[in-house]
Amino acid sequence: MTVRARERRDLFGSNSLRAMEETALSIARAVQGLPFSDVSCPACAETAYESRVVRNGFRIVECSSCDSLYVRARPPEERLQEIYDQFPQLAGGREGQATDDPEDGLWEAEYRLSRLLTFASSGRLLDFGCGRGDFMLAARRFFDVQGVDIAPRMRPQARSLPVFQGRLEDAGFPDGSFDVVTAVEVLEHLYDPQRTLREIHRIMKTQGILLLQTGDADSFRAHLNLDTWTYLQPPIHLNVYSRRGLTAIANRLGFEQVKSWSFGRAPLRIPVLAGLWKSKALRLVLDWAAWTGLIGSMCIWRKAK
Repeated sequence: MTVRARERRDLFGSNSLRAMEETALSIARAVQGLPFSDVSCPACAETAYESRVVRNGFRIVECSSCDSLYVRARPPEERLQEIYDQFPQLAGGREGQATDDPEDGLWEAEYRLSRLLTFASSGRLLDFGCGRGDFMLAARRFFDVQGVDIAPRMRPQARSLPVFQGRLEDAGFPDGSFDVVTAVEVLEHLYDPQRTLREIHRIMKTQGILLLQTGDADSFRAHLNLDTWTYLQPPIHLNVYSRRGLTAIANRLGFEQVKSWSFGRAPLRIPVLAGLWKSKALRLVLDWAAWTGLIGSMCIWRKAK
């Protein structure tokens, strides 16, 4: 094992993270030999970039305009969609999180719901990238829930809930269908996230709420050392927005940010705090850290127009 690999293991040593790295390598091998296409920045469409790091054989670049990180040369979108059927473990939850306990997903769902209820407490809710259905199980006490996932792997108790299997753009929901849309750890996977955000805007009601969480290219961990940042796992993760880039694309499509907090498992990213990740007393400090950019954040956006 190399020094760099040991470094990753020591800082982010859960089985789930190691499994994600191994899966990403397997996927990278599976798409070798396919024709790749170059894309512009998924945030601002800028074509100028600087190469930053190579991971799993994929070059990750930084946008010269908004500083977002992305995989510029990509396999065909159709092949990437097939990967989630070939590697169904990717839909086993919010991948890349530093815990292997499936019950923690239920705690995370309750935490996320408590934040959401500050802004919306009833109506129709779409969980985009619903995974095991953890959040749908929590939210159904207040909302009429609907899920969408390329390869859902629902918990037994969630299998009666309505889930569309496939791309959101292919679900065909009518205009203004949902009061709330949640998209947690999804945008980084998408071949064309701008197209999907446009679809989310279309199916949301006016003044509807979007709860969004994705990788943060401005976080302290990203700036510390991209070579050892485990979040960069192409071709599982293709896009990592800067805050400026995410704000620009959201504003351009008709969303305005209302509030941001730390995500539920944030302490697990800080080894000295890992044992306190459910502590309410710690949450104010973590929310401040998320607001300042030290760690990633979960955000509420409102459909403004």
